[in-house]
Amino acid sequence: FQGAAPHMFRKTGERFEHATKGSGLKWRTIPLLLSFRSTAPILAAVDKVFANRARTPGVGDAPVRHIAYRAGHAGHVEVWDLEAPDAVQDESKPWEPLSSPMSRKPAARLAARIAETIAGWLASGEMLASEARPIRAGDILILVRKRAPFAPVMVSALKAKGIPVAGADRLLITEQIAVMDLMALAQVMLLPEDDLSLACVLKSPLFGFDDDDLLVLAPKRSGTLWQALREHGRSAAKYQDAVDRLLRWQRLSRQLPPYEFFAALLDAEGQRAAMLARLGPDAADPIDEFLNLALAYGEHAPPTLQGFLISLGEVRHEIKRDMEQGRNEVRVMTVHGAKGLEAPIVFLPDTCHSAAGRPPGTLIEMVTDDEEAAPPLLWPVKGTSGVAAVAAARQAIQDAETEERNRLLYVALTRPRDRLYVAGFKGAKDPADDCWYNLIKAGLDDVGQAETAKDGRPVVVLKSKQAVAASVKKDRAAAVSDPGPMPAWASRPAPVEPLLTMPLSPSRLAPLEMEATGTGKREAKPPTGKRPREPVILAPAVLADEARFLRGTLTHALLEHLPSLPTGQQEATAKAFLAAQAPKLSAAARDGIVAETITILRDATFAPLFGPDSRAEVALSAEIPRPNGQKGPSLRLSGKIDRLVRTKDAVMIVDFKTNRPPPENADDVADAYLLQLSAYRLAVQSIFPKTPVRCAILWTDGPRIMEIAEGTLDTYQARLWELDPVVLDA
Repeated sequence: FQGAAPHMFRKTGERFEHATKGSGLKWRTIPLLLSFRSTAPILAAVDKVFANRARTPGVGDAPVRHIAYRAGHAGHVEVWDLEAPDAVQDESKPWEPLSSPMSRKPAARLAARIAETIAGWLASGEMLASEARPIRAGDILILVRKRAPFAPVMVSALKAKGIPVAGADRLLITEQIAVMDLMALAQVMLLPEDDLSLACVLKSPLFGFDDDDLLVLAPKRSGTLWQALREHGRSAAKYQDAVDRLLRWQRLSRQLPPYEFFAALLDAEGQRAAMLARLGPDAADPIDEFLNLALAYGEHAPPTLQGFLISLGEVRHEIKRDMEQGRNEVRVMTVHGAKGLEAPIVFLPDTCHSAAGRPPGTLIEMVTDDEEAAPPLLWPVKGTSGVAAVAAARQAIQDAETEERNRLLYVALTRPRDRLYVAGFKGAKDPADDCWYNLIKAGLDDVGQAETAKDGRPVVVLKSKQAVAASVKKDRAAAVSDPGPMPAWASRPAPVEPLLTMPLSPSRLAPLEMEATGTGKREAKPPTGKRPREPVILAPAVLADEARFLRGTLTHALLEHLPSLPTGQQEATAKAFLAAQAPKLSAAARDGIVAETITILRDATFAPLFGPDSRAEVALSAEIPRPNGQKGPSLRLSGKIDRLVRTKDAVMIVDFKTNRPPPENADDVADAYLLQLSAYRLAVQSIFPKTPVRCAILWTDGPRIMEIAEGTLDTYQARLWELDPVVLDA
């Protein structure tokens, strides 16, 4: 809503409607009437407030109407009388505590009434009928038009009653008491003779002095407060402890940058815990943001404490806190910040303010008939109020502010789920006729009932006509207290979903093909149509051979990257790489890896594998349906080919193996390797359907290349489809 242009939205809709009907198509305007959030009494109140478009312009082109999805749920709307200024004159002296006259201000009295109401609910176990449970602090949202002057007073009133409160949704860092204490400490570190800053620091949670402690020091001192503190430290341990800490912190502040100084103070010396214990958990955000500012300052400027203090005053540092419900705390925030949020119970206490005044000399937009072009700007200097163009521009601004204020009221009234409490406080003058309080009161005059609240004060109430709260509470309480026997399905494992694909990682095919032999080892099944060979045994001791795997990883990395370097740089680069990546390997082992790799790269036999038509570490992912329309899950392949080479008449897949010693012929190659190559071939063949795909293994120990016969690959490819899906899924 803020900054929105509803008239442009309406005109866009009209343009679509005209184009649709002009094309001979049907056009239907579908109003969004169903509300899933609020109960019927709340929605009825919203409808009554916005029933007269002339009274609340800017909210729809027709009277607002809602349908409650939560039919039959109990709801409650309550309008309190306005808090007016106290007739007693403020005769307090400048040195008297501020709490006494403050309690007579209308805003403070309203905040105290709201806090007392909430405290009464929490103490008595007031039930939230829709959920059949007692009201919690986290169920309550207090919305204000502006943060000042009501939000700080409301937070203080809640804290005074011991009610958990999340604090304000937007914070000006330098105005938070925790940050002000830290800034005062920084000032004392720079100038201990600053009496006011030192007094603030001593009364802060950092030291915990009270007024009586300061009265011992301040009234009769002949010099500065710092001198008085040091003098009294000679006879009182409490004062001497403060002197010692201040001197130690001062030395620390001269040695460390601002961030390190405050971080050491707050965390290493436990002052963060002391501040949170006194100021509450909502002080954590300002403290953390203060540290962030100190850290950021040290990154772009000389990290001095004086410079950091100056930087805090040069820019308005503000943070917005996440007020999404998650903690059991009352939330106090602006209506604009509450967009998209909701709560079972909402208070609207700041309802008597109308349009905000504009600063003098502000440029205003001239009213024109051309809505597409940017309007000219007017500067209404003194004495131009009677000029028609200026009067029209100011009226247009006032109308736009009124419409936006009404849309904001609509948002505020639609935040509560179950209960809405409307209140307000006024100054010496009565609020304007179009303020929120008067709009709500006028809308509910003919439907609300005059009643007396628990505190004996009059209220106007709109609530459910059906007495459903008790039955809802009874039914839900019974459901909670007697859940009944647990159904049988709750103790059974969920059924296995049918596999649509069989996931395969070619480099890990060996374990999928193994079956338990009863000896604690895993044995490979012989390939179909071939004579049985000696079983491939993967013993735990071999699998745990980290050096062997590290050797293979390093060799693969060198064969991937060295071909892109000039020949003269390859050997030196390989040695430097191994020294950095595998310092624990012996020098002999590293030299062996380098020699093995360089031999391959300089052998003309292998030159085509590393030429311009080759690619290293080619990742592939494919889903292959079963051949010839066979039923069953498809294969989902995922892997990485060591080297893919494009020749004149084929595509070759090359897999690097560092086995020592390698097999002499293809019949002795491990089944896992052949399954891996057949899976690679199956995926690559789907990319190059009309090109032959060949497969080979490059044994680095030798070195020599071994091409696998097409018939052998066909045999192992057929076995891919025989793999057990249950094993694969596990």
